Amino acid sequence: MSDKSSAISPEILENALRSLPAPVAIIGATSGGVLGGLTAAWVTRVSLEPAMMLVAVGHERYTYDLMNNSEYFSISLPAESQVKEARLFGLKSRRDVDKWAQVDHDLLGEGIPALRHCTTRFLCRKVEVVKTGDHDCFVGVVVAAEKKSEEPALPMRGADYAPGRE
Repeated sequence: MSDKSSAISPEILENALRSLPAPVAIIGATSGGVLGGLTAAWVTRVSLEPAMMLVAVGHERYTYDLMNNSEYFSISLPAESQVKEARLFGLKSRRDVDKWAQVDHDLLGEGIPALRHCTTRFLCRKVEVVKTGDHDCFVGVVVAAEKKSEEPALPMRGADYAPGRE
């Protein structure tokens, strides 16, 4: 195996990366009274003490600007039975659709939207933004967490939640 990334065919790389298990997570944010959210696959815990989470958000996503302008964000892990909600947040943009108006949700902390019916949800206070390629990584300290029911939908299903695909 060579360490030259330019030698990797895009198809081989994409197939390899899709083998990494990833949660289906719905991220919520608000800024200026506008509620936004998106389905994200790149979500992980990055610290035990203090408890911290990281979510990667693409620069072209509407919620990216909301995340940059908000002190808090939420992470909701939908159940396997909530594929419809995950698709809504992954396939539709807040530019066109108020997604939160179509799902049962709560406003946490400072008015941050999160799914009401999900397996687990977190409220995070943003502490750092790491610039990385076509996504930025938003790191937050967990200020509230709730385990509700069922097990989360795993692994990510590739094209099911990709923006711009029906």
